[in-house]
Amino acid sequence: MRYILLTLLGIGLLLSLIVGSGCDERDYNYVITYHQDISGVPNLQYNNIVGSFNVSLGENGHTVRLNTPGIINPATGEPIDLVANKNNIYVFEDGKKRFFTIKKVGSATVLPVDLVFLVDNSASMGTEADKVAEGIAAFAQELESRKLDVRFGCVGYNDWGDINGALNLTSADSLELYLNRGQTGKYRTRGFVGPDSAELRAVAEHFADTIGGENGVVAVFFADSLFTWRSGAQRHYINLTDEPTQPYGIYQWSTMNLCNTFAGKIDVHTVFSADTARSDWYPLVRERPWEMSECTGGTVEFIKRDASDLDLSKLQIINILENSYLIEFNTLNPDGTHV
Repeated sequence: MRYILLTLLGIGLLLSLIVGSGCDERDYNYVITYHQDISGVPNLQYNNIVGSFNVSLGENGHTVRLNTPGIINPATGEPIDLVANKNNIYVFEDGKKRFFTIKKVGSATVLPVDLVFLVDNSASMGTEADKVAEGIAAFAQELESRKLDVRFGCVGYNDWGDINGALNLTSADSLELYLNRGQTGKYRTRGFVGPDSAELRAVAEHFADTIGGENGVVAVFFADSLFTWRSGAQRHYINLTDEPTQPYGIYQWSTMNLCNTFAGKIDVHTVFSADTARSDWYPLVRERPWEMSECTGGTVEFIKRDASDLDLSKLQIINILENSYLIEFNTLNPDGTHV
């Protein structure tokens, strides 16, 4: 098991990551933490801004590669230019500052992104279901038209806590076919399609079957455990729902567990189409869905009940992806354990 400590500072933005490998030694998983005690780092203007990074080891065996989504400046709402602010970025390994290179995504630096749509297809979503499906298909086509290296997946879930539909990571055209295969309304994201549909259906049958309400956290864990994620790719989710996250008192399916498990590894973006002012929000019972975005660095959009104003580009995902960066440095000890 490898661990690498990395710290990034962009315009006073400090992100400290504990990075460790999974089973594939060329693919690194990690959790995010915050450190104030690293020497040589100036005072921060913005603290505890959450971001996700996907880290892999280069083919040469010693170059660490950080696939870094764009970071939005909370004061301006605009992406931070990390190349222009390279002097304000610090990378540490085992407490030692490392020399690094940084490149912005572009024709010469194309970074992979895996994006999964999590769709509440319960009865209450019947009003907006067609608009949601149309918006997803249009957004996927828009991302592909921008020459971004993006693959798309989908997970449907209902008001019994069930995963009732899934499509593994694929192209925008295949996603559109899935959403328009003769179904309408909430049935557009019901059903399992693709070469691994039998496996997805079999696992879904007993996945989180101890809960009984809408739960986007369950959909994240389902996709994370079964989808064919690419090594080194950014991982983004968009959760579209009109209901609270309902863990039924079970920590495993709570927002807190998602945050503890995935913060720093994924971005969860939220589209919510119901009243946010309800008074019955409660941890482990009825949780605010957008709290998944707050702890993972995702974006949030509140839309009308009928989704007539749905526009996924408002989530700034295009801005984030088109302002991604590749940060690379050589590890001091590719075979060692780093803390």
